[in-house]
Amino acid sequence: MPSRDNVHVLVARYLRDNGYNNTLDAFKEELGLEDDMIPSDHSITLESIIEQKRLFDLSQELVAVTLADNEEDKWHVPYPEFKSILRKSPESNILFVSVANLSISTDDLSSDFRRPCIITTAADRSLRIFDFYTFELLKVYTHLHSSPILTLLVLNESILLTGGMDGRLVVSNPATGDVITQLKDHTKYLVRIACSNDRRYVATAGYDKKVNAYSIENPGSDEPTFRFNKIGTISFPTSPEAIVFVTPEQETTIESTPPRLIVSRRDSTFLYYYKLFPVLSEAARHNLNPDSNSWVSFCAMDIILDPMQSKFLAVATSTVPHMRFMMLQSGVDTILKNAFTKAPQDAYSTPRICWRPHGSGVWCNGDDGIIRGIELSTGNVVVELRHHEGKVKAMFAGIIDGREVLVTVGEYSADVLGGFDKTIAVWEIEKR
Repeated sequence: MPSRDNVHVLVARYLRDNGYNNTLDAFKEELGLEDDMIPSDHSITLESIIEQKRLFDLSQELVAVTLADNEEDKWHVPYPEFKSILRKSPESNILFVSVANLSISTDDLSSDFRRPCIITTAADRSLRIFDFYTFELLKVYTHLHSSPILTLLVLNESILLTGGMDGRLVVSNPATGDVITQLKDHTKYLVRIACSNDRRYVATAGYDKKVNAYSIENPGSDEPTFRFNKIGTISFPTSPEAIVFVTPEQETTIESTPPRLIVSRRDSTFLYYYKLFPVLSEAARHNLNPDSNSWVSFCAMDIILDPMQSKFLAVATSTVPHMRFMMLQSGVDTILKNAFTKAPQDAYSTPRICWRPHGSGVWCNGDDGIIRGIELSTGNVVVELRHHEGKVKAMFAGIIDGREVLVTVGEYSADVLGGFDKTIAVWEIEKR
């Protein structure tokens, strides 16, 4: 049976959906198509392909005009391009990676000390902590969840938040692995954890089509009194994909103002803004499809707040066959950047995006194993980092001890010898 993106299938479906029955019959007879070869799946249509091409042409025409005169938005050089390979990664597929300063010790030290660490989770339920500089494996924990850990967040150097396929949110001490507290407010996979900049609020998103919001009691402590106070639950018709906290633009001068929570969900081009108080409720929604074309189907799969001003959002979309990068100002409906990344993906991909620390561009992953650097001023792909042979599953970008770093991991690939990429790549500005 032809694939759903076969050109003959697309034409036949277009004729059928628009009532050109005589032409359709002739077309089917000419090509030998049967009715069951023309699916009802509308994720890829002739209209959506034409719209994607129109937007691509428009972005190429405007790309040199918008923001081009702002030198601060030019791709900053040097950038992380020299890689070191961490070869002590688990045999299982790596699901998540982050880098943070943790208070942690090795077996030959009696007390903990603060050091930058690489933290990974894998399909074997493990959470591994490596020394960032030596790649020494410091800790391995397999008891935190009863199933693989899909996401994690470092609340501070003594507290980790992890979310797993078991639907639990677990708070633990990275130095000891001790579980401080845990919640079971999701009935399916917990896929996202977000935290406000002031570390006072946390939200979780799950494939049970719910988002939960909490305030944190005693957020600076790892003592047993640490706990969550539930603010509320949001239910959606489809699964949420990305969540992020932002400060309302008009209220940035008021330090005590609670942040707002942005949520994206499957099969929706909208970003949904929620206020936390007096009750958790929708405050606004913004459409990422400015032309409101009903046949253009995508959603925001990843949303990252800029590290410089904390008011611009970088968005990676589910568009196929290539990811689209968007930038917009929080709380404003205008899309400031709408660029095609050339990063291949399909309906089963997990698009991810990371800001460069100074905000001159973003990194995005791809199913071809290439990490692409996109310049903010032009929207052009200006750098391609190549190492992974399978899909790039997860990324981290940030500043470690004053130096810009990028960490990437590969996903399972049947085309790779042994079935897995099996490497964690650490990209830095200078060779080690």
